[in-house]
Amino acid sequence: MDGLKIACPKCQWQPDGRSYWKCTCGHQWNTFETKGKCPECEVQWQDTYCPACSKPSAHNEWYSSYVKKQDPPPANIDELKNRKERVESKLTHYGLIDSKITYLRYLDFYPEEFQTQYEVGCRILALWAVSYVAANLEERDEIANWLKTWSLWNKLSENEKKLFNEELPENVLMDFSWHIEAVIVLCWAVNLLEELPELDVEISNDALDGLMAKLPIDKNPEKFLSTLSYRNKEEIFVENIINEMITWYLRDIMLSKKQNRLSGNPIISFERHYTLNWLRQFSGISDWDETDTST
Repeated sequence: MDGLKIACPKCQWQPDGRSYWKCTCGHQWNTFETKGKCPECEVQWQDTYCPACSKPSAHNEWYSSYVKKQDPPPANIDELKNRKERVESKLTHYGLIDSKITYLRYLDFYPEEFQTQYEVGCRILALWAVSYVAANLEERDEIANWLKTWSLWNKLSENEKKLFNEELPENVLMDFSWHIEAVIVLCWAVNLLEELPELDVEISNDALDGLMAKLPIDKNPEKFLSTLSYRNKEEIFVENIINEMITWYLRDIMLSKKQNRLSGNPIISFERHYTLNWLRQFSGISDWDETDTST
């Protein structure tokens, strides 16, 4: 019971949840679940014997108030409250009005643990290559040569290399093609895209073509990779948490079989969640294939 300590007044033994007490009617139960009242015959017991010291005490004397020890408020509580408001506002926009953050320290983050801008740029080019080849298999040798020429081949994950060396089933190719959404969110993170499209709005073909024109496709990528810079990392973190909570919500409704109220595209959201977890090196993992999306 919240706010109460239950213990024997004589020896301080504390109940462990087991059914030690037996009524004269024969029913055995945990007396503290009913405050001393037998659930079978409804006799209200005034005294309760202690299983440890075998001595009776008035049932009401077993209860005493205690003050829960609370953590001091975080020094950056105003920042955390601001992030909470931004995350919850966006979730409400996507139809998840009941998704709330109750633990403010969940919104702490460590910008020094982010991937370097150079690695983000390499991942942008690797993901572009993978998403493009998934839809244009006839060009995979040409794209593979480009990656190898400019020392980008080893920036592909082991799973991604299979796309260039093996015949893969259609569903795997489809998954790879969705990585264009990972390209988009990473480009936004390093200021190649001013605004990240909403989950319930598709990026226009013109906007996508304009973004792709900024990538050094079929060119030496070194200048591109050396001039990238992060946008405000707090914006990146907030976007990551929004999509992490959407993943959490979708897993919950899948298990509970509740109605899906998400108005945005769940595939795009998961791509953002996965990609930004990699960018933040969530759980200390930097390998793309091993990125953790647990919630």
